Amino acid sequence: METIASTLPITTTDSFLSQAARDLLTRFPGQDLSDLVVVVPTRRAVVYLKNELSLAAEVGTAVWSPRVAAMEDYMVELSGVQVEEPIALQLLLFDILRDIDPKLDFDQFVGWSGLLVQDFSNLDQNLASPAKVFEYLTQAKALERWELADTPTEVSTTAAYFRFWDDLEKVYWRLRRRMEQSHLAYPGLAYRLAVNKVQNRLEHGDTLPRHVFLGLGSLSRAEQRLIQLLLKEGRAEVRFDGDAFYLETDSPNRAGQHLRQYRKNWDLPAEAFGDTGTGLPNLLRTLEREIQFVGVANASMQGKVAGQLLAASRRENPRAKVAVVLPDETLLLPVLHGLPPKEVPEYNVTMGLSFQSTPLFNLVDLLFEVHLTGIREGSAETGYGVPRYHHLAVSKLLGHPFLRRYQQWLDKQPQKQYHGLLDKICSQIIKRNAVLLPASELLELGQQHPLVEALFATWDTCDDIIAACYTLIDLLKKAYQDQHSAIEAEYLFLFFTLVKRLDSVFDCREQRLSVRSFRRFLYEQMTRTRLPFSGEPIADVQVMGLLETRALDFDHVIILSCNERVLPAPKNNSSLFPYDVLTQFKMPTYADHEAATAHQFWRLLQRARRVDLLHVLPGAEGTRTGERSRFLLQIQNDLLPQNPNLTLRDLTASVLDDAPDSAARREYGGDLVLEKDPEMLAALRGVLERGLSPSALNQYLNCSLQFYFARLAKFKENDEVEEKLEADSFGTVVHETLEMLFQPFVNNQKAITTEDIPVLIRLIPKELERALRHEQDERHARPDEGLNHVLGQVAAQLVRRYLEGLTDTPGPCPCVSWRWKKSWIRGCP
Repeated sequence: METIASTLPITTTDSFLSQAARDLLTRFPGQDLSDLVVVVPTRRAVVYLKNELSLAAEVGTAVWSPRVAAMEDYMVELSGVQVEEPIALQLLLFDILRDIDPKLDFDQFVGWSGLLVQDFSNLDQNLASPAKVFEYLTQAKALERWELADTPTEVSTTAAYFRFWDDLEKVYWRLRRRMEQSHLAYPGLAYRLAVNKVQNRLEHGDTLPRHVFLGLGSLSRAEQRLIQLLLKEGRAEVRFDGDAFYLETDSPNRAGQHLRQYRKNWDLPAEAFGDTGTGLPNLLRTLEREIQFVGVANASMQGKVAGQLLAASRRENPRAKVAVVLPDETLLLPVLHGLPPKEVPEYNVTMGLSFQSTPLFNLVDLLFEVHLTGIREGSAETGYGVPRYHHLAVSKLLGHPFLRRYQQWLDKQPQKQYHGLLDKICSQIIKRNAVLLPASELLELGQQHPLVEALFATWDTCDDIIAACYTLIDLLKKAYQDQHSAIEAEYLFLFFTLVKRLDSVFDCREQRLSVRSFRRFLYEQMTRTRLPFSGEPIADVQVMGLLETRALDFDHVIILSCNERVLPAPKNNSSLFPYDVLTQFKMPTYADHEAATAHQFWRLLQRARRVDLLHVLPGAEGTRTGERSRFLLQIQNDLLPQNPNLTLRDLTASVLDDAPDSAARREYGGDLVLEKDPEMLAALRGVLERGLSPSALNQYLNCSLQFYFARLAKFKENDEVEEKLEADSFGTVVHETLEMLFQPFVNNQKAITTEDIPVLIRLIPKELERALRHEQDERHARPDEGLNHVLGQVAAQLVRRYLEGLTDTPGPCPCVSWRWKKSWIRGCP
């Protein structure tokens, strides 16, 4: 991998939190400092501010630290309630909805319950009036906006839509009362309660501590209201971290959208935006810095390139503060594997590894795929009422690395009948050419081993899934019991805690969840679960998400995935509320989220002396888009002309092969030539004596080497399960159908007349289905699905044409002899 060395040294710029720490120590000496409440955007910023306060204090002087809290934690603390878990919230919501609509289906409810809770939270967090919001959604108001003359009928979809919103208003108030009675809340309700309590305390004359809000960006209306209440009473001061590049009134950059509104609408001193008498901070336009656009061939390659850029940075300035920022959290493992151990012996990972990025999640996903794609519909006559699993899903599951690792452990145990168990099952599937495997047959192939029972025993309710997961965890952990530090053991422990949590939640409920509903709840839990990493919280090298960079500054910033639909995220309106409702009641839309992302990006660049922006080039496989992020275009076309001290490079990462013999290996070595020795000539003579089939002759003409490997060397491809009817099986089906149709005539020694043909044609579907099922019975395949269904239609057409052709024969059909008919059926080509 080739990179270009920097021409500018990495120098350190005074960070925003460092300036704030010195300011606090200067203006609030002694006891006054400990009485302060300092609110910052994130918990990471809490750690950094406390460190800056200790560094800013005089050597040998004891300093009483102020109360430092993240905004979200502080709002929950002020509310005096506990935030309830999302799963418990959704189950409580279902109970309330069932009281209103007893016919509500739980599986259908699970599909939109998470969005509904999120919308309720969004409504409260932005202090929107519930009565006015739901009134706006009522039928009368909507018809007025839509300018419709006729009222929709009671049974119409439009009327059902309005009934839905009418019911949700009742649900909202019932849910809110139930939660307040239990001193619980969802996040948005906690924000509303916090503002109400602060307002009540101020109205009653209570004295609140002095607050300092540092480095905040996009604020919800509840956060804005809290700050304005404290400002009005003289109990707060605010300091934003902005830049003139996007804060100026005429700036088109959306990074300053929210801060410009606060500057215009709030009565704040100029110091709140960093103006100390010389104007707004102008770091982006004046600071000497170097920015590199680095295009890479694919997403996973970014981890290797980031590691090399980081190594070069550490060699140049080992004391520089460096941040590797991941807008796409799925790149965490490639980045960690790409970090150079020599140059970066210590680093801190703040974001945690998502459980969905672990191999164990892949195993769980495959397990659900086996059970949810199996065949269970049908009747007792067809035999499809029992669980049957598709061979591809089963083989993929049995080949998972976790199960293979367990197989290695099992092979070392004294029970020899289980040695090579998974390989035996896979080979038997191919040997039997089984397309759909009954659960009972898989258990038989697995010799009733607990692992096979946990994987393939039938799932009817969530109790069966939980029991299978417990068994699977107990078995798999044996394979890692000799490696207590293995990361796989951490995966298993996290998975155990997830299953245990769901087990405790659903254990007390009478209604048992279906497999699909349980999977949705489990996957929601997995999405929120992170595998934490241990490290020095204020290490010089930080690997973090973009949200965690708020209020933090670094000398060198490496940002990955600078592509559209990643940075910023795509325009997804993940809300049940229509867009006009969000805008009418000033609740955030995707435009606000994009503005918040823009502010986080540009604020991170303000004090950085070197910035590396990695993006995936167009045409890369598996990428959502190859288009550069709009932020890169803004740097190139907007910032670069305004900052003469900015050096911008546009690079493409390339892979170099440094091996000395690489050029020789790339040269064409000529065709592969096999000399005809006596042994080969004897094999050829044997093939010719047995005779050449047309397919063998065509194979020789197309590729003589392929002919040698297949016919002489006897190389064979790996056996696979063949799902569709082979040519011989297809012929057997046609012949068997005709035999069953002609059998009554043969038995009665009766000739087939023209009047009998329509009757026989009507019998074709029934007899053909019976022949297909007989042919596929041993393979457990379904003759009525996929290509087999098409081949069945072709066979029916062939039989029909044959019978219709009999009408052209004058007089009765001569095929009435039992002996002759039998030989015709068996020998007809």
